[in-house]
Amino acid sequence: MKRLKLLLFMTFGLAACQPKGSFIYQYPKTNDIQIDQVMLVVDYLNLRDDVGKYWDFDSYYHQQTLNKLLFDVDLQLQQSGYPEVQSYLLSSGLLINQEFAVEHYIKEQLQDTLLYPPYILALHNMDSNQIKQHQEFLTIMVKYIAQRRHQGTDELSHQGMQMGYHFEAMDLPDNTAILYIYINQSAAGIVKQLSTLLLTGALASQADYANVGIDLSNKRQASAFLIHKGSGQILWKNHSNSWATDQPIEQLLTLFPQINH
Repeated sequence: MKRLKLLLFMTFGLAACQPKGSFIYQYPKTNDIQIDQVMLVVDYLNLRDDVGKYWDFDSYYHQQTLNKLLFDVDLQLQQSGYPEVQSYLLSSGLLINQEFAVEHYIKEQLQDTLLYPPYILALHNMDSNQIKQHQEFLTIMVKYIAQRRHQGTDELSHQGMQMGYHFEAMDLPDNTAILYIYINQSAAGIVKQLSTLLLTGALASQADYANVGIDLSNKRQASAFLIHKGSGQILWKNHSNSWATDQPIEQLLTLFPQINH
């Protein structure tokens, strides 16, 4: 009987220690915000280790994955009432310091020169000068907002979910929504696992928000944020430690807000 009581106490104790709330955030007044165009920024990184000096980056397979993400996200957005994506940035390594070199592969064939981030794989109807702005915004959200949990009935959950002045300098119409998606599926090798701290120290944005540590363990990371340019309001966000690119995009964009404009 004492053992049963002990087990019950431990069970309830562990349950009480579980994180409360959800990674999903929903702005309660999305329908009050006008959205007439959508910009998409996707940063996908899947570095591999072959026990050499540098991490391996295959631009062909990254491009294939990013193209599929663009198609799937655009379809999901239109099904949710949003206009077709007219401008986008498809990249790898927006959050990596420019001195962090990788070996460049194309279809598993090693190329002659090293690559330095960010690796911009597609830029459409977007000013190239905005890339550094997107680096700053994405860094802030990945570092400070992505893994924050939210209580649906707690008004405090809405605090800190406003990017405000950060978006004022971006030359876009106020009725623009920007969807940021950040995915890191890099696999750390045993040898380079020893230098994880050095790698994390080399990962930074161009902003003044210090370094952002990208987890180079085997744990996957995916985060998504929907921002309204005019207000700087985060309309929705989600974070996952399990979602991967071979899963349906709607699993990452779960509870994504519908609009009826």
